[in-house]
Amino acid sequence: MQRYFEANGRQADQTRDLQMDMDFDARLPKLGKVGHLTGVRYVAKNGHVAFAVKSITGDDTVKKHVIARYMAGEQENSTKPVDSGINDQNYKFKFKRMAEQEGRRVYIYEVAPRKKRVGLFKGELWIDEELALPIREAGEFSKSPSPVFLKKVSFTRYYSVHKGVALPARVESVIETRIAGKAELLINYSNFQPGGDPPAAEVAVATIH
Repeated sequence: MQRYFEANGRQADQTRDLQMDMDFDARLPKLGKVGHLTGVRYVAKNGHVAFAVKSITGDDTVKKHVIARYMAGEQENSTKPVDSGINDQNYKFKFKRMAEQEGRRVYIYEVAPRKKRVGLFKGELWIDEELALPIREAGEFSKSPSPVFLKKVSFTRYYSVHKGVALPARVESVIETRIAGKAELLINYSNFQPGGDPPAAEVAVATIH
């Protein structure tokens, strides 16, 4: 774990001042409704997240109550001065097993938050043996990021390594909403480029109409 903490510390600044293409699919299985968004996700030098929407299609309920709320929640949480990093101040770690992922050996740890706080989760952390970087995180948030609208959020995050830095590749989420029931989300990220400040004219507002 010490190698992981050190590697995460070294790459902290390299995961900011960054933009990436985003392909967002969402659906409400019980209602048979779907929505799709393409856009750009920006991470500024200070860690704040913003979005530019290129296109959005599908059902209005999915667009407003799933996609827009997810994006607004990520924007809001990125501006809060709360440490949600995977470190020994926030988590307890328990080694579970070794495994192989795409031909690489990985350490799998069970992680449990020391406090029930927004941004922390209970689940698993997969660490590349050679690079000591995360390649997978999975679990359930210990506290809902939006208790008025969301009851429970579980997720799996996959990372890919670019020039020695672990960057998000895919996020799969299942969200229990209070308004529309269960929502399923799939987000793919690609085309990573430096520059995390979005053009003012393209910034996505918190609500998508």
